[in-house]
Amino acid sequence: MIPHGFGQNQRQSEHHMMLACVAVLLSAVIHVVCMYLFADWALGGAAGGLRQKARDWFEGDRVPPMRVEMMHADPMHIAEKVQGERDTPSRGPIEAGDRVEALSQSASPVLTVPPPIPREALTPGVPALKEVVSDQIDTTPWMPRQEIAQIFDRTVQDDVAALPRREIPMIERVPEAPDIVPSIDLVGRRFGKDPEPPKPMEAAEVFDTEISKGTFKPPVAQVPETAAKVSAGTTEARFGMQPGEKTGAAAGSADSERLKQAQQERVQKQLEAAARQTPAGQAVSAEERKAREAQAQIAALQEMIDYVPIDDLLAVGLETFRDPAEPGRVYFRIGIQPRADRQVPVIAKDIVFVQDVSASMTEERMVFCRRGMAAALLTLNPGDRFNVVGFRDTFEPCFQEWAVASSENLVKAAAFVDGMRAFGQTDLFGSLRALMRLPRDPRRPMIAVVVTDGKPTFGVTESARIIGEFSALNSGMVSIYMFGTQSKANVYLLDMLTYCNRGASSVMNGNRWDLPAAFQPVYEGVRYPVMGDITVVFDSASKCEVYPKNSTNLYKDRQLELCGVCPDTTEELIFQVRGLASDKGYDSIFRLSMSRHAKLGSAAVKQRWTNQKMYHLVADYSREARQQVMAEMLKVHAQYGVPIPYESELK
Repeated sequence: MIPHGFGQNQRQSEHHMMLACVAVLLSAVIHVVCMYLFADWALGGAAGGLRQKARDWFEGDRVPPMRVEMMHADPMHIAEKVQGERDTPSRGPIEAGDRVEALSQSASPVLTVPPPIPREALTPGVPALKEVVSDQIDTTPWMPRQEIAQIFDRTVQDDVAALPRREIPMIERVPEAPDIVPSIDLVGRRFGKDPEPPKPMEAAEVFDTEISKGTFKPPVAQVPETAAKVSAGTTEARFGMQPGEKTGAAAGSADSERLKQAQQERVQKQLEAAARQTPAGQAVSAEERKAREAQAQIAALQEMIDYVPIDDLLAVGLETFRDPAEPGRVYFRIGIQPRADRQVPVIAKDIVFVQDVSASMTEERMVFCRRGMAAALLTLNPGDRFNVVGFRDTFEPCFQEWAVASSENLVKAAAFVDGMRAFGQTDLFGSLRALMRLPRDPRRPMIAVVVTDGKPTFGVTESARIIGEFSALNSGMVSIYMFGTQSKANVYLLDMLTYCNRGASSVMNGNRWDLPAAFQPVYEGVRYPVMGDITVVFDSASKCEVYPKNSTNLYKDRQLELCGVCPDTTEELIFQVRGLASDKGYDSIFRLSMSRHAKLGSAAVKQRWTNQKMYHLVADYSREARQQVMAEMLKVHAQYGVPIPYESELK
């Protein structure tokens, strides 16, 4: 017996099974349709792999749809650029085709015909052909350029290119040859005296006894009788020429005219250069115009004047030091002075005594300053020209121009000095600038002796600015010597101002009543000049670094010192000393052997060089505060242990 409802349940089960089959079939159809319609959709992971397999099974070798684009250039060479070809916008196929057709018809056969093959290349068995032909032969057909070359940027004009050429012979540089060759071979010469035969070390001994130990006794200066005529500006005032003696007439007149013309041309160029450097709307000052004219006249005289060798009139000493901690370097010191056994003529000079008469000097100190200034006036030589200036916030000269050192003028100057009184403020920069109003004779050294406490209170008061601006204006034209009247004087201002302007400074540390005696070495040291406007040039082959760069004038009783360093492989020091002396130029060339002429010195030689280099850097930084100079100062300080002087003033 079949239970009730069993048949009904069986029919429902079959019905459900049929619906499930229909659903599975419908789902499969839907998936296939979706995979076909959404084939470009990206699926990641395993789903992506299944999609790719299904696509491969259903599509087989089905080719994807074609994409059509316009190509304006060969895609294989699209990144290449022909050298010298300008970038032009792409042209369409029709325009480019017309362009190529037109150019190909008008092109020269030289451009379209391939180059001929040499006959030697067709001969079998030629060795040169085997060396030239590579393993891989380029079968690309030769195609001519379809562009006409055109020059857009010309570097040489046609008229210049057509000029004839001149061949310049090649001159080979000899490494061991010196740049400076002396007229007299001074190797083995004894400095200071000339006995024969000299021993190798006698030169050092003379230098040690006469210069290093301070026992050098210069002879009494023999001032030429023609010096007085030099002050009047006569053409007869030349050393080695008697009063009234005439020069070579026409030749001398022609030389004078050429010198005058050269000076005028240089003056004009100097003034034009000064005008270009002056800000727009600002005129060149009278002081700057005077300075530029004087500098141009000196430069013209240096080029036109006849130079006379005086190698045998100067005593030269060389002292060296080798530091074991610095292998490969030699420090040296050179001293130059007129010889004791030779008569070196003294030249006439222009000297101005500048006295600070401001209130900071005090009347008690001015009493002794007046005594020292009166004593300085008595040391003037026949033929010298002079002036006396008192400055505070004003500039008060005794004479409007240079005065001859006559009895009448000396009495007038002494009365002017006796009337000096201390009051008012101190304008040091304005007073130094006013010195440019005094005319500079290029045949005479111009010297300024300044007595001050170095405390400017009026006008330009910043020390670095005073040093920089006055040094740029003066440019070594006037030698500045300064004397500080008390120990509290501005040593930085005095030292750097004189170092940058061919001079020297000294400061009194005693009481005020010692002032006349302390002031005496200053004016006595510049009493007998021998040569002015000196330039010193060392041979480049020695590779030496020498200071100071701007040397002082050469005096009979003042040593000219040069400090330097060079490689230990340097065998000789060759240098040239040039300067002006009245209507003549003096030229001395020295050749010092490091083995025969040098005296072994102490570590003080190295110390003097490091101090000189530091002074040079400080002076350079004072003229223009540059970070490169400060970095070099710090480097010298760290390397040699020398302190940076006036460091507080440089900040």
